[in-house]
Amino acid sequence: MRARQSKNSETNTGNRILAIAVLFVVWMLAIIGRLYWLQVANHGYYTAKARENQQTRLETMAARGAIVDRNGKDLALSVLFDSIFVDQRMLKEDPAARQKAAQLLAPSLEISEAELTKQMTGNSGFVFLARKLDPEKARTIREIVAQNSLKGIGFKKEMQRYYPNESLAAAVLGYVGAENKGQAGLEQTQNNYLNGKSGSIELERDGRNQAYERRETPAIGGATVTTTIDSAMQHKIETLLTEAVKRHSAKGAYAVVMDVATGEVLALANAPSFNPNERPKNSGEDRHNRAISWPYEPGSIFKMITYAAAFEEGKVQIDEKLNCGNGEIRFGPRVIHDTHAYGVQQTPDAFAKSSNVCAIRLAQRVGKEKFAEYISLFGFGNKTGIELPAESKGIVRSAPKWNFDSIGSIAMGQEVSVTMIQIAAATGAIANKGVWVQPHLVKEIVGADGKSNFQAKPVTRQVVSQQTAENMSVLMQRVVTHGTARHAIQLANYTAAGKTGTPQKAEKGVGYARGKYMPSFTGFVPATDPKFVIVVMVDEPAGAHQGGSVSAPVFNMIAQIALGDFAIPPDAKGFRDALAALSDRYESKAAEDEANEIKLEQNVAMAQPETVNALPGSQSAAPREMLSQNIAPDAGRKQPKQTPTPKPNVPPSSVPSAMMPDLRGKGLRSVIQACSQLSLNVRPTGSGVVVKQWPSPGARVRPGEDCKVEFQ
Repeated sequence: MRARQSKNSETNTGNRILAIAVLFVVWMLAIIGRLYWLQVANHGYYTAKARENQQTRLETMAARGAIVDRNGKDLALSVLFDSIFVDQRMLKEDPAARQKAAQLLAPSLEISEAELTKQMTGNSGFVFLARKLDPEKARTIREIVAQNSLKGIGFKKEMQRYYPNESLAAAVLGYVGAENKGQAGLEQTQNNYLNGKSGSIELERDGRNQAYERRETPAIGGATVTTTIDSAMQHKIETLLTEAVKRHSAKGAYAVVMDVATGEVLALANAPSFNPNERPKNSGEDRHNRAISWPYEPGSIFKMITYAAAFEEGKVQIDEKLNCGNGEIRFGPRVIHDTHAYGVQQTPDAFAKSSNVCAIRLAQRVGKEKFAEYISLFGFGNKTGIELPAESKGIVRSAPKWNFDSIGSIAMGQEVSVTMIQIAAATGAIANKGVWVQPHLVKEIVGADGKSNFQAKPVTRQVVSQQTAENMSVLMQRVVTHGTARHAIQLANYTAAGKTGTPQKAEKGVGYARGKYMPSFTGFVPATDPKFVIVVMVDEPAGAHQGGSVSAPVFNMIAQIALGDFAIPPDAKGFRDALAALSDRYESKAAEDEANEIKLEQNVAMAQPETVNALPGSQSAAPREMLSQNIAPDAGRKQPKQTPTPKPNVPPSSVPSAMMPDLRGKGLRSVIQACSQLSLNVRPTGSGVVVKQWPSPGARVRPGEDCKVEFQ
């Protein structure tokens, strides 16, 4: 019995030991499993939580790079502002400190105390209370925080984008959002260059949330973007466009000025404009750059492409006589008319008078497939690649999709939609001996380290031969001298070439809107040695709506600005002939003066020996006759004072008069230069470009008269 009990007791003890051992093993496995869970499976998560409790990391924003014009003048730059933040964790256990801070700061931050208390409450380590404060307001809040030792309140320097010229070139520059990220224009497309690389400040905190160590990684500033824009010219052109909008009660006006040889866009102006320093006034505010994003039917301007294709394919000669069909051509039931019933015209006159019929007949000679190829070669139907967002490629259908009468419509600028920048590039190809050059706005990008990150290398291609380009230049000059722009383009001593367009405005679901036009003009100056391509378009003018009477005068004033500001020498034949005659006259006068000077020197040399012989100790001698020939009998005597011969009084009417030039659109320097040539006294008022003048253009003026000019 005892043996059995002993055996049972041993068995129970063994079972208890086994159970304890099993429990111990299970407990150990649970501990190991938990440790594995904490230290292996979720190591990253808990490490991050610990770091979050121990460290505070503040990001320091890099200074956004500047955008400057071609001469280094600031167009957009970043300015440091103070932002105020709260560390909610520091106030979590101290409601009294939170309430005190809210009570003192609410008036300066211009929010309610309750709302500010709500913003200060939570578990976050960092919350902005207000960003990019006005300097005066920031100074006031700093004083409040310092004087009252407010807990958990701090300040952070942030960059604010600033446009010193306000609305100048706003559509080109664009603007940035609250996080300093580009939202439009160059600010958007060049954002990666401009942004730079952010830095950081890391603070290690102890158990009482007190910082004991600080590590800082400095930010690297953004690159400087140098544009091709000339800010002075841009300002003058924007002023002119604003005046044009007012004068014609138009919806808007737009202009592009491009360097013929390089494709650099010197000015790209929209009127009305906007101030990128201000937030949009409403969600519908128009901040689009219409010169690159708004496709429209070009109208007669497109005849440049029609005639260029015909010349290149050998389908027309410059001295050929074209039958304009008495102003009428038929495509089945459709009849297309000219504005006048033209008969036979020479090629330059048919172009200058903008005959639809002649343009259509030339397009038919070329054929629709070839014609479509030239349209594409000149860049229509494709983006130019200019460094701006939202560029439109326009609307150009492939030849197989044309209707039976499409060749007639397209030849005169209908059934296609283009942008102003495409027109500028196509016009530039004609001006540049047939070479198309990609328009661009970015000249160079230089990093914060001074190294160049980018330099413009525009794409180029030969679209027509030099001979075709020269023929087109002759035709476009004819437009200015004898055609649709003959009354508008008046550039003293300069030649110009161009083409007018008066397209009707197409509206969705309506077709051509009645009474709504977009008069345009494209051209280049000087015509004999082109430097600038200029394109102007006015949207929906009231009253006069022809390209020659609305847009061409604006082109004329812009051309005066560009030629004057860049000191381009005149090229008109009359001026060159007068300059050559003047040069010959001065050369003759110089030769005469030189001969007289030589003669005088010879006379003095001949007189010199006799003079020397009269001196004591002189060994030289000279014939007395030589002396008498070169020295007057009374030489050496004191001569009586001579009374000057009075000049006759010349009546003002007998003083030659000249024609007063058109000074509108010119800067002060150009005005002074023009008036000084006529010996006029300049009486300026205001600043900017001339908007009014007296005497009026074309009036007869005489030297010494006053010239009053009003700048704006």
